[in-house]
Amino acid sequence: MPNNRRVFWAVQGVLIGQMGMKTVNTTFPYSDKAKLNPVRGLQSVGITTTFNLEQVFEMGQLSLYENLEEVPDVEVTLEKVIDGYPLLYHLATSNSSVASGEDSLVGRSTERCDLVMGVYSDTATKAGAVTPQSEVYCSGMYVSSISYTIPVDGNATESCTLVGNHKQWYSAAAAGSALGSADLGFGSEGASGITRRQHFNMSVSKLPTDIPGVDSDGTMESYGIPTPDIQSKPAAHIQSCTVSADLGREPISELGHKDPYHRFVSWPVEVTCELEIVTGSGDFVDAIPHATNLSNQTIYIALSGVSNAAGLVLDLGSKNKLTSVSYSGADTGGGNATTTFSYSTFNDLTIFHVRNPTN
Repeated sequence: MPNNRRVFWAVQGVLIGQMGMKTVNTTFPYSDKAKLNPVRGLQSVGITTTFNLEQVFEMGQLSLYENLEEVPDVEVTLEKVIDGYPLLYHLATSNSSVASGEDSLVGRSTERCDLVMGVYSDTATKAGAVTPQSEVYCSGMYVSSISYTIPVDGNATESCTLVGNHKQWYSAAAAGSALGSADLGFGSEGASGITRRQHFNMSVSKLPTDIPGVDSDGTMESYGIPTPDIQSKPAAHIQSCTVSADLGREPISELGHKDPYHRFVSWPVEVTCELEIVTGSGDFVDAIPHATNLSNQTIYIALSGVSNAAGLVLDLGSKNKLTSVSYSGADTGGGNATTTFSYSTFNDLTIFHVRNPTN
């Protein structure tokens, strides 16, 4: 049995790969679609298991007749920095036959993956190279939600939730485990380029024209003279950008089997984009009851590549509409006035991140 006194970030590692693949990829920095690939840049992982119980009562007594156990639900939440290594979303849908490195939500919606988390000795300096104290194997997982956040302070991050019905723990190198003493490669190569606020590519991105400072073609008005190394400073001062999609997952069961044979996406899927701006005058969005206030907007978020890493592109298409705008701040505590523009579309989200030919 494991004899760790605690578990902390340096002694656990997560791998994601095609369902049924238990061979670990140890070649970096590229991923192999037919193997379990270590998640690089991972910041957090959480696993929640819910046991679904259905109560049966009977005429003639108040006490419970039987408490039936249905199929358990397993949910894994992960967050990583956007650093040039394969995205969680692409690793979890790597068996897709679409073009390398990108596709729409529907193109990857039916793919499943396996996830393995190894827990190593609490005296180790990294995960891998030795047999783990324990490992958990989650099989047949689906992507349930994804979110991308680019803040003004801190690193750009990707969050991903996986859902499924199977989770099994193994102690050390027990039969059925996947990791054994495989070297997971953590520490063998540093980050390939962590993305931060300066990598938001204003010259390529297309933003809603509702936002003060954005031209009619979706590009940001600017001031100052750009140089080869420094982009022009934008007239609208964006503080954060968040793009999210919640796919939901509904099970389809069949006679003869307890577990569902598929968990389909609950179309239509809402895709949201929220942009927070430091304002110098107001949000300049009118709300006239007898008028048409809104128009379709194109949202195309491009993050420049860092070092040898390819950038990230989030393409939300051209049918985004403003759902709300809020003006707040500038209170007596000394804060700045900000406006938050929230946009919504449905089913349109294409994610490009061509770090290598296999993700």
